Amino acid sequence: MRDETTFVEQLHRDLREVRWPEPAEIRARARRRSRRTAVLAAVAVLVVSASAVTVGGWAGREEAPPAPLSAATFASPATAVRAEIPQEALLAPVDVPLKTGVSLGAAGLREPVRVDPVLESCGRDRGVPSDPPTSRYSRSRTLLRVSADPTTRHPALLTQDVYRVDPGQGRLVFGLVGILLGACAEWQSTVRTHRWETPVSGFAGDESVMLRHVSLRSQDPAAGKVAAPDASVEVTMVVRVGDLVSVVVTGPGALEDRVDGARPGDGLSYADLETLGRTAARRMCASAVPGC
Repeated sequence: MRDETTFVEQLHRDLREVRWPEPAEIRARARRRSRRTAVLAAVAVLVVSASAVTVGGWAGREEAPPAPLSAATFASPATAVRAEIPQEALLAPVDVPLKTGVSLGAAGLREPVRVDPVLESCGRDRGVPSDPPTSRYSRSRTLLRVSADPTTRHPALLTQDVYRVDPGQGRLVFGLVGILLGACAEWQSTVRTHRWETPVSGFAGDESVMLRHVSLRSQDPAAGKVAAPDASVEVTMVVRVGDLVSVVVTGPGALEDRVDGARPGDGLSYADLETLGRTAARRMCASAVPGC
């Protein structure tokens, strides 16, 4: 009983010392986790270490977490081996050629393999298949930029989701991406024009593709002209090794390919991203089935 009391006291002390980031940073790339997944993410981290604290799952909540529980509890005997995704399977700050700050993470069960929600919206609008397959397990990490001013927000530099899927589902992810790109090279939403292209593919792992997404403010029909320049460029890399699929997305302003006159060296180049894709594949090797 004394050990359990000490654990709870240590947990409360750790929670009081945590500096919670802005909610907008935790929800980078609009990858919204369900309340059930957020709770499981928090519990999974608590099982690993009594001093570890997951960001977001118990923020602002006063009650204590439930009894220790891990995602492996939900695994059948056939999937118990190499079921959960270890932290080592994800990119680390040392892998990124730019200085990073806080690293945020979460784990989940039965999450859809999300590549690009906007591209999926275009697919639904064009009447083509756009529902992604569902993973068995997933783990995510967001690396934030470093800011010289501690009062400013820390935008996301990179967000990575790694999914463990059933046999054959990994190839289905790439097939779905190909279908969506064929139907949505350019798409007009209500207020913006979206364009997608694939600068490179087959650069890492068993399968890989890089998606470049340009978003432009649409023409103002009332004024009869295009509004002030307002464009953004985002790159998504999808890399598969065995039954693991990694989706890496650049954050706002993370690319050198920008519209605000960024100087070389201010962000990530496409060569940097290809290197990151190969690093992501190597990190997944030990946890994938089959491995490398």
